Amino acid sequence: MLVIGGGALIPWRLIKLPSGELGAPTADINTTIALALLVSLSYFYAGLSNKGWRYFEYYVHPTPIMLPFKILEDFTKPLSLSFRLFGNILADELVVGVLVFLVPLILPIPVMFLGLFTSAIQALIFATLAAYYIGEAVEEHH
Repeated sequence: MLVIGGGALIPWRLIKLPSGELGAPTADINTTIALALLVSLSYFYAGLSNKGWRYFEYYVHPTPIMLPFKILEDFTKPLSLSFRLFGNILADELVVGVLVFLVPLILPIPVMFLGLFTSAIQALIFATLAAYYIGEAVEEHH
């Protein structure tokens, strides 16, 4: 396996680690999918514990024709959460890795700080969407 960069904080291979460099854990698709599935389980649990079996009325509201679309929505929510987080963090690490390879000491430093800012924004977006999905599951439909 080819490792281009070591991560956003320490892109140079100063310390040799047996399992890779100090990279972002969310640059692995398995981590982001696990986080997104936990969010999905959380909003199902919140909806069922708050409304009981009435939670499933959401799937046929306002008309039963909406059932397949609402089921599809439950599959696309974790996919969009995980791919958004994974793609943005991996892109940041790849950009820093390429810049370290091309211009080792000058240009990567500002891009690394931009990557830290981007990572904070991605964490905020993930948490906001998770809170929105849970809030949507517990709200009453009128």
